[in-house]
Amino acid sequence: MTVAQSSPADPASDSAAPAIASTIERHDEPRRSLLARLRLERYAIIIVLVVAFGAFSLLLPSTFPTVSNIRVMAQTESVFMILAIGLLFPLRSGDFDLSIGATMNLSAMAIAALTVQHGMGWVLSAFIGLGLGLVVGCVNGFLVVVVGLDGFIATLATMTAVDGLAYGVSGGTVLSGFPEGLLRFASTNVGGVPLSVIYGLAIAVIAWYVFQWTPWGRYLLFVGGNRDASRLAGLKTGQIRFLAFVICGIIAAFGGVVLASTVGSADPSIGPQYLLPPFAAAFLGTTVINIRRFNAPGTVIGLYLLVIVVTGLELLGAPSWIGDVFDGVALVVAISFARFVTVYREKHS
Repeated sequence: MTVAQSSPADPASDSAAPAIASTIERHDEPRRSLLARLRLERYAIIIVLVVAFGAFSLLLPSTFPTVSNIRVMAQTESVFMILAIGLLFPLRSGDFDLSIGATMNLSAMAIAALTVQHGMGWVLSAFIGLGLGLVVGCVNGFLVVVVGLDGFIATLATMTAVDGLAYGVSGGTVLSGFPEGLLRFASTNVGGVPLSVIYGLAIAVIAWYVFQWTPWGRYLLFVGGNRDASRLAGLKTGQIRFLAFVICGIIAAFGGVVLASTVGSADPSIGPQYLLPPFAAAFLGTTVINIRRFNAPGTVIGLYLLVIVVTGLELLGAPSWIGDVFDGVALVVAISFARFVTVYREKHS
């Protein structure tokens, strides 16, 4: 008995193909639908930011959406933005730097002590402050990369030591009375925008360009993703990580210059207040634009989401400690969301 076989030109085979394809498509539709929804993850934080701004504008029409309040929010967050962008460099290479707030504080206190107590010019004092950031970055790089200490432990120790130095430099007192040139350095408005905000955005743009368009920026990502594979591929992982710490230290010190200029005083106790928000913004940034990657545009968006929500809640009468609570919750949510996306993609890849 002869068994009939369908050839590619068989009409029966041709009529069955669309049905089979339709069945497969219906079977894959829930998965594709969920994946399509997950594609919104790149813009979810942006949507939340717009919704939050709109909601607070409706609730507080006379105070929240005003030009003066927006300017205050932007200027208040400028130092946090500078610190958060600096933090991205070691984070992209797979390391932590907990000393950013302390480095910023030491730079600001050194500038204050040199200008107020010793009469030094503010430009030279600012360069000395940046030099201190360079030293702290080199110390962190040496401890983590050369000695091989855990980055979390090493920079925690550095943070404690640098905070102590800030107290020593200032004698434990708040210093004020800065030269006029220093006060104008970051407080002057250009087209209605404070220079401090322009500095922060400029550093963010430079970091974006480095991460996106330079080989070294991509090397940072490779090293952070798989250090052993990067080493086998010929990358000088130690030099890359060391330089990331140095850049972070210098940027944090520049944040100290901007802080001294905008606030007009230097307080040796404020370092810890500038630690968590940059981390929260950096990790929130991994949930937008370039998912699971530390990136500059996402960090800026995450930072402004934090300030919009916290400012709105405070204007509604929430206590001042709500900012710390929200920053902590936002950090946990960002890490959890990134983890969820990673697990989901691994299961369905």
